[in-house]
Amino acid sequence: MAPADNGISRDSVPTGSTLIAIIVFISLAFYNVVELSFIILATFKRRRGLYFWSFVVATWGIAPYGLGFLLKALGVPVAGWFYVTLIVVGWCCMVTGQSVVLYSRLHIVLRNEFRLRLVLGMIVVNAIVGHVPIIVMVYGANSSNPQPFVGPYSIYERVQVTLFFLQETIISAIYIHETLGIARTRKRCGIGGNTRRLTTHLIVVNIIVVLLDITILGLEYASLYDLQTAYKALVYSVKLKLEFSILNRLVELTQGGHSGHGSSYLRTAVDGAGMPMDTFEGERQNKNKKAGSNMGNTVHVRSGAGAGAGAGNGTDDAKPTGASVVMTTEITVHSNRVHSDFDGEGELESIGERSAVTTDWAVEGTMGQTRAPSNSSERHIVETRY
Repeated sequence: MAPADNGISRDSVPTGSTLIAIIVFISLAFYNVVELSFIILATFKRRRGLYFWSFVVATWGIAPYGLGFLLKALGVPVAGWFYVTLIVVGWCCMVTGQSVVLYSRLHIVLRNEFRLRLVLGMIVVNAIVGHVPIIVMVYGANSSNPQPFVGPYSIYERVQVTLFFLQETIISAIYIHETLGIARTRKRCGIGGNTRRLTTHLIVVNIIVVLLDITILGLEYASLYDLQTAYKALVYSVKLKLEFSILNRLVELTQGGHSGHGSSYLRTAVDGAGMPMDTFEGERQNKNKKAGSNMGNTVHVRSGAGAGAGAGNGTDDAKPTGASVVMTTEITVHSNRVHSDFDGEGELESIGERSAVTTDWAVEGTMGQTRAPSNSSERHIVETRY
């Protein structure tokens, strides 16, 4: 037996506490839309790119969506097709727009083109499967003959709510996984700083977003259609506000290593003959002001025994007469600078244009070769000669 009409058709008008709750939810959503509009205009200095436009569409889609349900709930004497059109246009922009926002942000931490295409394909397929049937049914359920559409609509409504919940959960899970990978890489490279705090913040906020989606799912399966649809407008506006918090921390996390430098620290050691070994020459190169920064640190170590004729000039030609060790450490950081609208120097033109940190790690030596995951941000080459 199909679920009963719980506010689906035009003849089902909410009253009492349900109507009050709907008005409160939609009013708060409207307030958040106005606030988000000012935040967007004040924050983005370059108003272009996939991230910016998806954010605008998702934000402004909440307004017609909420207005359509408000007109329906208040029983305003307007044509059914009018408020239904507001609802479906706003709903498509709000729901799929939110997913595109998540997809755009995912480019910061995920550089695997195949996986990004899979995510984009999932969004496109779900938009077709989730939106098109519902659009047909919602027009039918609010027509002069709603009965043939109410039953199928009430069933498929649960399907599409679950579908979009799973979609956003999958994107958030990928994001959390990749963020943890960046945090591990930065720790491995010695770029600690506030990485732990930033990572914790990013994960917690993403979990909160998923929990908000679960509350929508709960209202839907409790057959509280009127409350669920109004509450959804509020939840999506809150999720967009949280998006700014996520992005601020994410840019801080991925840019955190740009101003740092790589170096090698050598403690005084003793060679096989019991002779002290000290650093006698160090050479550092730090080029951080370019998008791809190269940092080199070359350290030559020799034994404290008497050196050859070239030892006094402090050059690479110095040849100690005793045992000698030459250790060369080269650190190269490859990165595409993240242009951020959230600081005074850079501007986030489009996260969808592959603004991210590209990283590789390799350690090579006479005893073999080891490679860590490709999401590291430094390249170390260690050569030892006896």
